[in-house]
Amino acid sequence: MTALNLLHAAAAHFPVAAEHLALVNAMALDSAGYPAQQPDGETLLATPQVRLHQRLLTPDECAHIALSAQELLEPSQVVDPATGQMIAHPIRTSDAAVIGPTRESLPMQALQRRIAAFARLPVDNGESLTVLRYRPGQQYRQHLDTLPHTTNQRVATVIIYLNEGYAGGQTRFSESGLTVAGQGGDALYFANVDDQGRPDPLSAHAGLPVDAGVKWVATRWIRAATHDVWNPR
Repeated sequence: MTALNLLHAAAAHFPVAAEHLALVNAMALDSAGYPAQQPDGETLLATPQVRLHQRLLTPDECAHIALSAQELLEPSQVVDPATGQMIAHPIRTSDAAVIGPTRESLPMQALQRRIAAFARLPVDNGESLTVLRYRPGQQYRQHLDTLPHTTNQRVATVIIYLNEGYAGGQTRFSESGLTVAGQGGDALYFANVDDQGRPDPLSAHAGLPVDAGVKWVATRWIRAATHDVWNPR
């Protein structure tokens, strides 16, 4: 409540704080900042588990995320399986921005709790939210979201589709053929590991090329245990 009280005080003097307060006031939250009702969604696939929640976020919330990342966008990178370092690679041709803890507004904190509730995993297990922008022709070819050389694996992924009005850009699960064309505010959850905690090849997926317009998504990768963004492992 201290943070909310500070936001109330700031909103009287600063337009940005007033915008943030309006976003928070429009959310149905419990005292800890989690959604008052559990968001579940529709199961699209059993193995690996894939669930879709339509309109998990409002248009204003999606805009807040996109605008928070816009000035940070740079060409996307991937993890080098040999070294564990981030490198450029033609498999992934989008632009990306990470909204780290120093840029997490109070609305962003509440949205992360909503994403965690939808994923049914602790909010502290999540990596910083990554925003991706795909222009025409850009894509993310078939891949797994799991990581090499880690003791705290990415067990799940949540993709938030931030806009609509573009063509192409669907999320396709290669093994099952399931293809999801999310609308603005939709959230897609899927498991990345099997029952033994091992990377699940059935979770291989691709972000298909955008044919027209610009696609914006936000991705939150969720680890098996608490994830320290200042000391990742």
